[in-house]
Amino acid sequence: MERSRDMPVETPVDTLTYHQGWEDFPELTDREKLALCVVADICRQTLGMPFETHGTMGLTHNLSGDALRELLVFQGDYPALLRHLRTPGVRLTARERTFGALTADVLHGVLDGVFAFHVSAALAVGASPADVLAVVRFCGQFGAAEAWQGLRAAERLLATASGTRGSAVA
Repeated sequence: MERSRDMPVETPVDTLTYHQGWEDFPELTDREKLALCVVADICRQTLGMPFETHGTMGLTHNLSGDALRELLVFQGDYPALLRHLRTPGVRLTARERTFGALTADVLHGVLDGVFAFHVSAALAVGASPADVLAVVRFCGQFGAAEAWQGLRAAERLLATASGTRGSAVA
């Protein structure tokens, strides 16, 4: 049975979305998912209730207030956000930073050389091709068209990088 179908009708929409979306991405930790949600909030400039909800959830999943502030500093300034996500730090892991950069690329529709660099960087810090695709698919919650284009671009890059065939996109 699907969990969302088993919930009462009066269940808040954000709870339904959480249960439906969270479980579909076992490649990502809850902390990574929340960091990606914060990056998406910044990219989409949804800094009210969505950011507050993601921030509160982040605190319960070991994403510190300092790490959240670190992501919020740039408030949608894509070049500054990317520079920051490339800078080593103690609050976010290299994997979280790289996944954040991939999320920003996808949601801003920047799927050229910068995206290729971030895909390579993700693989270099130990992410698998499935992890990279999970990050891009996760973006679909914030922009379906952007995620679709991101999946197509990621699959081309990953096929070139590993010589594999197969598709997560029909």
